[in-house]
Amino acid sequence: MSLKYNNYFVLYGLLQIVFGVLGVTMSQQSIAQNTSSLKKSAPLYQNGFDLASGGASLTRATQEGVIFANPSLIPIGDGIWRSFYGKNTFAVSEGSLNIVKSVLESSSANNIASNILQNIFDKPAYLNNATALGLLTSYVGIGGLSSFNFSMYGEKFGSIGLPELSVKSNSYAGVVLSAGTTLSDYLSIGISPKYIYNTQIDTTLSVGDLSNLNQGLNKLKNSLTQGSGIATDFGATLQVRSKHFDVRVAGVVTDFGNTTFSGSNPPWLQTYHAGIGLTLHDNSNALHCAADYRDLTNVYNEPLSKKMYMGCKLIITKWIAFGYGLLQGWPSYGMVLNLFVARIEAGTYTTDLGASPGLSPRTIYFLTLGYEL
Repeated sequence: MSLKYNNYFVLYGLLQIVFGVLGVTMSQQSIAQNTSSLKKSAPLYQNGFDLASGGASLTRATQEGVIFANPSLIPIGDGIWRSFYGKNTFAVSEGSLNIVKSVLESSSANNIASNILQNIFDKPAYLNNATALGLLTSYVGIGGLSSFNFSMYGEKFGSIGLPELSVKSNSYAGVVLSAGTTLSDYLSIGISPKYIYNTQIDTTLSVGDLSNLNQGLNKLKNSLTQGSGIATDFGATLQVRSKHFDVRVAGVVTDFGNTTFSGSNPPWLQTYHAGIGLTLHDNSNALHCAADYRDLTNVYNEPLSKKMYMGCKLIITKWIAFGYGLLQGWPSYGMVLNLFVARIEAGTYTTDLGASPGLSPRTIYFLTLGYEL
């Protein structure tokens, strides 16, 4: 039997073990837990280009995304030194752009307020600013992160049958130290502990709250929760490589043992995720396609569409790359341009802001500027 078929035989055997373990895990009865965290099953941080490529990052992530997506990816690759990076991403929804446009076109203060509310009820508003700094080697990754997320969307018939404005903010800052190693030519493992300071606002404003500024501000203030905690992730990746074709299967446990915070923040629950990736490549170009299924045991009770990530990246030499995918069931696409040490990423993707798919979709545009050495 050739080496090629030996490799695939080993991969098949490893897959049987992985899915056997997952089957036992998923058959266990779930215990009711506090699921009010806004983070849900999504990664703590994702590179913009990864999101524009469908968000499937468990088997292959972009540089700084590795230590947040799957620490067992750290030892996979050539060379000891991987990257010294710094990136800032600004993302805004189509609804937010409509608000800015309406403000510029309004002739009076009353018109401005009216137009803002009308736009929020038509399309969700969303703002995000994220900064990531750090370095990555074939053994460890060290990074710092800050991310501000703010969203608003209107419901014409809220909890009491009257219009309501939903306000959500989930922001955090922290540091991460990841480490990984290979156990064989086919298997790598990794661990990623993180210190996180987290703040969250999750409330609704009624017509009365909107008409009384102090009342509305007090409601937002009372909804604020904040605290710090240690979050730990574990990852394992199975890989079979050939000259022009690679296969990877990955499993990740995030927030091992549940991540609890010192303040009143709801916990981040332990979740299990699995992904598969296929890569066609030569010495300088690659086509990587992947699919992730997050929260295998459904501890957050999210719709299936919110847990599915899939897409492809076409990497043309080291200068340019294109991505396309389905992020939570919505089309996404983007590109990367590397200019020596500078890196520019841009694209668009759509996510569901509401609890059910299709009720409050938000189309998001992003721009990332940074450097990689």
